[in-house]
Parts: sequence; structure tokens; C-alpha cells
Amino acid sequence: MNTKRILYHGGILMSCLFLIITFPAQSQNSLCNLQFSEALHDFPAARSMLTSSYLHAAFRNDFCTKEMMFKELEFDFIRHQDALLTTITHYGYDGFGELAVHIGYGRRFGNKVAVALRGVYLLNHATHYPPRHSMTVDFSICYKINGKFCLSVALFNSIRMKYGITGEEVIPMSFGLQGDYQPSEKILISLYGNKTLPGELDIGARLHFQPNDYLILSGTASITNCGIGIYIPWKGFAFSVQGQWYYRISVSPGCGVGYYFK
Repeated sequence: MNTKRILYHGGILMSCLFLIITFPAQSQNSLCNLQFSEALHDFPAARSMLTSSYLHAAFRNDFCTKEMMFKELEFDFIRHQDALLTTITHYGYDGFGELAVHIGYGRRFGNKVAVALRGVYLLNHATHYPPRHSMTVDFSICYKINGKFCLSVALFNSIRMKYGITGEEVIPMSFGLQGDYQPSEKILISLYGNKTLPGELDIGARLHFQPNDYLILSGTASITNCGIGIYIPWKGFAFSVQGQWYYRISVSPGCGVGYYFK
């Protein structure tokens, strides 16, 4: 592990903590907004539950290795009960990686149920090799049982599309399930599971705690990793830093900023 990179990301974390203490700001964001945009980030239908449009950018450096960088830009346009959901991600670096473009439609039915279907374009690139173009879909549903309980399901590539569209290798499928329990306005508890085929199973729990208007803390523990997160809501923005420790490998730091339009 690169010691200099660990110190660098640790410095960023300490700087954010200093800003939290020194500049307490009033927030227009609630834990409810964070639930549907961050806690349920892997379930696009949940963002259809938002009452305003949402813009988000995120960066993660897996295991402090430059070849394993994740970058994401997301914009969700919400109008009444309809949502246009768009996301662009890139994983890797200039010499090797995967670009993914997600575009789809989500709809909220009252304040109880939301569904989303997105088309996904994948571009795999590697130096000295021709690019590979692929297409698939993802589907998700979010059901708010009552004011405290919420259940979400997500399916990726359930139609078993292949790389290169006509190739022989099937794009990995994944199934996600998450249940949220919010006993108060300051606490959100999540239990989740994700299975990739082919791939490993991950089961875990996540806690979000909002001690005041300008700070939200999160903690995650699963069978593959554990981590912490700090969110700073400020005038419609939500700044965040996270750190995940994968038991078998190393640490993956990340950061992000989101904006909730009025």
C-alpha cells in the first residue's frame, strides 16, 4: 500500500472534520433525501422518490491504486411523479477500463411505490486492443411500506445480454435487495444483500445518524468490508467523504458532492 496516498486521503478527511467544527451551516437537506439518493444509490427507482432534481459527482480510488479509479457523474431530472435518470461512470484509467452510460425512466406512484427501467451502454477499452461495445438494461423498484419501513430491489442484466452484443461472454448479472428502517428523523438503519453472477455474495448493515442539521455520519459492516462516511449538508449541497476497508485487500477512499435543486 502506498503510504503517501494514505496520508494524503487522511489529510482530506481531517480537513473536512475541521470544516464541520469551524463552519456549522444550516441545511435544507434531510435524512430522507440522503436515504433515496445515497443510502439507496444502487437502486435507481429510489431517486424517483425525490421531490426535486438531483445532481451528483463522486470519485473513489480502490485500494489506493491509480489503475482502479472510479468516477461518476449523475443527473436525475424530477418533474411531478416522473423522473429522467442519467448516470455516466468510468472505472479504470487511460490504458484500461470500462465506461458505462445509464439512461432511463422512473415513475413514482403516490408516495408509496417507485419503479425505474434504464438502458445501459458499456464501452470496454484497452491499449492496443479494439474497443468492445455492449448493451443491457437494469430494473429496480422501491416500496415505502409506511413512514418507517422501505424495501428496494434491483436487477442488472436480467436478460443475459453478452459483451459485444453478439459475443460469447455474458455480462455479469447482479441482484440487490435492501430494507430500510427509520425509527426517527435522526436515525436510518439499512440491511442489504447483493449477489453477482458470476461473483461473490455480500450481506451487510448500514447506519446513518444525523446528530444535527449540518452533519450526518454513516457506518457500514458487511461480510466483505466495513467503512465510515461523513456527509455535510449545506444550502442544498451534500459534501461527503468515505473510507471502505476490504478485509482481503486494502482501503478504498472516496468523496462526492451532490446538489438538490429547489
